[in-house]
Amino acid sequence: MATVTELGELWDTNAGNKAVTATPAVDDLIIIVAGASGMAGADDITIADNQGGVYTRIVRSTAGGTAGMMDIWIRNSLVASAVSTIYTATITGDTGGGLTVLKVVGMARTGSQASKQSIGESTQTESPVVITFPAATLTGNPIVLGCFGEDNPAALGPPTGFTETTDTGWATPTTGVHVCFVNSGQTAAAYTYASGAFIDHNEVGVELDTSVPASAAFFEFRVPAYST
Repeated sequence: MATVTELGELWDTNAGNKAVTATPAVDDLIIIVAGASGMAGADDITIADNQGGVYTRIVRSTAGGTAGMMDIWIRNSLVASAVSTIYTATITGDTGGGLTVLKVVGMARTGSQASKQSIGESTQTESPVVITFPAATLTGNPIVLGCFGEDNPAALGPPTGFTETTDTGWATPTTGVHVCFVNSGQTAAAYTYASGAFIDHNEVGVELDTSVPASAAFFEFRVPAYST
């Protein structure tokens, strides 16, 4: 079973790049949830690490009460060496932001192939927060959710069964950030947060694909018997 845990996070009211330093294990898959407030049309977020990691953006949502932007990124390769690593969100045009760095143990797929399905919901106003995937998730697949809105802190209770990693915010502009995950056992399409009154917000989610690609599967070869 694939297992998600948090490596670290940094979110604050300062504009500009944010970085988290942490040490993963060999064969970890890195997932990063990043976001920023005060983002206009030409502003952007990109992700990299100092061990040569290249990341694919899986999903993005925008708007809400803070002109917010939120992404989920997945590393295009598994971690090759268990060394201290700097994970950097390069952010342009923001008024505050940051990143939460997650690791997943037990994944064979990477990059876009690690996503079974994803959802980005921009300019949302429902309360409590509800995020709805295109299809029901599979019980053995982890799910990562992120929400970005106008309350400081976010003060959200995650959906039933989910583990909260991030519930923070800043005052200028009034902004809240919430990140959570679950490792398995979920078979719904829609996930409703247990509590909280986020109104103007945007949200992102990804269901990971824990299946083994055909190219990585083990094939048994039988050697023909010889007669002498």
